[in-house]
Amino acid sequence: MLLLKNLPIYSPAKIGAIDILICGQKICKLSKEITLEGVEYDTIRFDPEKHFAVPGFIDGHVHLIGGGGEGGYITRTREGTPEEFLNCGTTAVLGLLGTDGITRDHTSLLAKVRAFREKHISVWMLTGSYRYPIKTITGDHMKDMVLIPEILGVGELAIADHRGSSVTGSELKRLALDIRVAGMISGKKGVIVCHMGNASEGMTALFKATDDGTLPASHLIPTHVSRNEKLLEEGIRWIKEKHGFIDLTASEKTVRVLDELKRELGNLDNVCVSTDGLGSLPVFDKQGNLKELKASPVDGLLKTFKGLLEQGFNIEEALKPICTVPAKALGLNKWGYGSLSENSPASLAIFNTETLEIEVVISLGEIVVNNL
Repeated sequence: MLLLKNLPIYSPAKIGAIDILICGQKICKLSKEITLEGVEYDTIRFDPEKHFAVPGFIDGHVHLIGGGGEGGYITRTREGTPEEFLNCGTTAVLGLLGTDGITRDHTSLLAKVRAFREKHISVWMLTGSYRYPIKTITGDHMKDMVLIPEILGVGELAIADHRGSSVTGSELKRLALDIRVAGMISGKKGVIVCHMGNASEGMTALFKATDDGTLPASHLIPTHVSRNEKLLEEGIRWIKEKHGFIDLTASEKTVRVLDELKRELGNLDNVCVSTDGLGSLPVFDKQGNLKELKASPVDGLLKTFKGLLEQGFNIEEALKPICTVPAKALGLNKWGYGSLSENSPASLAIFNTETLEIEVVISLGEIVVNNL
């Protein structure tokens, strides 16, 4: 057992300085003053003027086994390590495939997910890739979801992108309804992460898939929505008209975009930010030829959090796009992710109040970063 004493926490709402008792992978008690007798436990004491704790960040879009390949074999990006995420306060990630679902496959991704779990980080994955019809492990996307605990849905399925398969609204609807039912059977939400490209049709397929009200829009999560102004405008419509979620890829402009979205929407209750970590950042010319390719960094959630605080956001609001909302969008909140409460996963990041540097990260009950 581990006892954290006198630590101000945001759960994500501000609670104030309390004690946190961690038993195994869970938070088993939150109280103003916890005392234990007759049992062995470790204690860390904090100065409430110098520290605060938040739930571990949730990155809903990560290429755990690398991405890329658009410029040939030499442009494949590297695989990730648990430590690089944990060092950034990210304690939960969702792995997926992108353009290349041929030389990278789901069994390799599943093995990577399970390797990450052995390092005390919460990890899930998606079946499928850019391609439609989708590629799976079992030969059936519903079986993948029902029979493989780590699989939460499909993605990233390319929409309005020259590397995609020109998925129509009816095809997307049929696939999403399957995933929704598979989620019912397996006790998961069931989502499709839709890679949004630059093509003129934008989010048309998503709107058509949900037009008759049969499919709840919350099962479709468009990502890279801030890549251009038209797409962002459609993303705002998606929230206002469909009450769906959108996902932004962390970049230097993310804080500005989030500030604009808050003014436009009144809140960030349906907006997620993810890193696209270890995926490729390709630049194409007008003819579709690759000009440049870089690997996406994994520290975008931490940078976004700090940037929002510097912009004047309070901590609870700054946590929404990188923790609270991703937990809801992916259905992880039913297992306690996105908050610090009794019986929730013991995954949290402890910051220095003055410098906003991470001093401690605890993931599933294990101290994985300690800079005290």
